[in-house]
Amino acid sequence: MRAVVLDTNALMMPYQFGINLEKELTRLLGMCRIIVPVTVVEEMERLAEKGGKVGRAAQLGLSIIKKRGFRLMETENRGDDGVIETALKMEAAIVTNDKELKKKAKELQLPIIYLREGEKLELEEIP
Repeated sequence: MRAVVLDTNALMMPYQFGINLEKELTRLLGMCRIIVPVTVVEEMERLAEKGGKVGRAAQLGLSIIKKRGFRLMETENRGDDGVIETALKMEAAIVTNDKELKKKAKELQLPIIYLREGEKLELEEIP
């Protein structure tokens, strides 16, 4: 079974774009294991406290993590480095639209899943 690691940006897509992450990931990969680094959850909690659109997007992302029981994983690194650490450890694709994270992932030859045309996810495998 394939694994994917979600970053903060990915967890906010359901609110921002009305996309069903699990449905789209299943369409792309079939059954997959969804992993969220604990540092991403912490970042989402900080954003949720801010309120406004970003805060609501973060709250929805947190509720999705809790309701769907995504696997949480501790990391030594924070932020993008924690996402990359998790992806390397789990041999997983990274789900993000963050340009810097995508660039780092490509340099490490990690598969990337990103939002295309604001409505569907697309997988970019690195040969």
